Amino acid sequence: MRLALSLLLLLGTACQARADRPEDPVWGKQTCASCAMLVSAPRFAAQLATHGGEVHYFDDVGCLAAYLAQRTQANSQAWVREETGAWVKAELAHFESGAKTPMDYGFVLAKTGTLDWQTVRAEVSQRLEKRSP
Repeated sequence: MRLALSLLLLLGTACQARADRPEDPVWGKQTCASCAMLVSAPRFAAQLATHGGEVHYFDDVGCLAAYLAQRTQANSQAWVREETGAWVKAELAHFESGAKTPMDYGFVLAKTGTLDWQTVRAEVSQRLEKRSP
């Protein structure tokens, strides 16, 4: 009984830790959770770590925003990738639009960007609403 409780506690701690730090996908083999394309361009990659320990990868920041617009993900952590290769929490990042991105959403992480994560999410949500019949 103690062993089972210890394993459960360890598993719960591992899942929580996973949601607190980003992990690289298997580049060129991991599929985007939104569009199913391969995540192969690190410059545009994003990810979502859920409280339950699941990690969803995206080939475009816009795909992450679209995924979140269509689902409720309580207690999740969104990450975006800098050009240097570092992962940044999406809510702390600054973006600019107009870039050529894998799925043509056009948002890229930029230190001098004027858009915040909430603005990016709102713009993607508006685009999705326009596409819906």
